[in-house]
Amino acid sequence: MPASLLELKKKIASVKQTGKITEAMRMVSASKLNQTEDRDKGYTIYNNHVRKTISRLISSQVVDSLREQDVAIDKRNIAKIDYTDVFGLGITADMIQPRKNIKSTGFLVVSGDRGLVGSYNSNVIKNMMGIFEDERAQGHDVKVLAVGSVGAQFFKKNNVNVVYEKNGVSDVPTFDEVLPIFSTAIKMFLNGVFDQLYVCYTHHVNSLSSAFRVEKMLPIVDLDIGVKEAEAHRELEYDIEPDANSVLMKLLPQYARSTIYGAILDAKTAEHASSMTAMQSATDNANDLVSNLTTKMNRARQAQITTEITEIISGANALE
Repeated sequence: MPASLLELKKKIASVKQTGKITEAMRMVSASKLNQTEDRDKGYTIYNNHVRKTISRLISSQVVDSLREQDVAIDKRNIAKIDYTDVFGLGITADMIQPRKNIKSTGFLVVSGDRGLVGSYNSNVIKNMMGIFEDERAQGHDVKVLAVGSVGAQFFKKNNVNVVYEKNGVSDVPTFDEVLPIFSTAIKMFLNGVFDQLYVCYTHHVNSLSSAFRVEKMLPIVDLDIGVKEAEAHRELEYDIEPDANSVLMKLLPQYARSTIYGAILDAKTAEHASSMTAMQSATDNANDLVSNLTTKMNRARQAQITTEITEIISGANALE
């Protein structure tokens, strides 16, 4: 057999093997995607209930405080309330009261620890570098808490201040596994390492699409504080022991931790979806390449056979 045909056969065998590997990786990513999707859905329900409870509890305390001050209870007065007047100095007020004179901003950035995930990591890095520029333009120091080695290594190489790094988060992370991440983030915020914290991650929309998100995490600002929530709190008749402030001192850090965990879980789901899509594309490309190489080999074989037949006929004619 000519060398060209042998080379084509070797290439076809090699590409087929590569296709089997990428297909296996696609199936693994699909399995992990199903696991993280199920866990993400369940945790979202839990987090929404915690958020609703905190909103109603704070609303009730705010409305009572305004009544004691004989101030009109409306959206305007509720929006400009100083939580230290309601709860005093402490964790509760620190975690929900926006700080004045912002000097530094923290970004908890979730990226991956490996490649073969399509444009997942590059999109995170591209978006974050633009955000860092905007933040510096406002005169704020940028401090990064990096979850994932790809982002951490890139930021350090580009002289971004990485104050915390966590690598090797499992593909289906548990709450206990990532507890040090959000415990460190909350501790840094309360100790004044940064004045506000944003969580930046890739949100999983579906298996084919995702969206980059930047959400303010600390101080907690996504609560529904208002008269409606205060009335809902009273209608349910909560029994609070020992008092509302003590309960909120436990609930607010728990809500922040669970929200950050939800973001990491969501990011992992998007990463698996991106990996699955990339491996499916690689498998399809391998199959196409095998088809093209097979066609090329068949044509070469036909040309060889035609040449051999022509030589035989020419030899026979020469003998006549």
